[in-house]
Amino acid sequence: RTSNISNPTVTYTVHVPDEVVPALLGKGGSVIREMMEASGAQIRVSQKGEFVPGTNHRIITITGNQHSASYAHQLISSKIPQY
Repeated sequence: RTSNISNPTVTYTVHVPDEVVPALLGKGGSVIREMMEASGAQIRVSQKGEFVPGTNHRIITITGNQHSASYAHQLISSKIPQY
């Protein structure tokens, strides 16, 4: 049994332009599923039309332990063209 004190859950929030979301999700969710399996973190993308106020950016929420969430963040960042 692992202790939550040494392995706390962290949450990252990333804002990405709506037009890059299909590349993050992949066909049938395959890309995002692979990223979750590789990292061990949960990755949630806001619903279509649910944007950061005043933008066309969708909200991606990454949840996991420090290592898995950080790795998932790197995987997502690598798929987003710099904007």
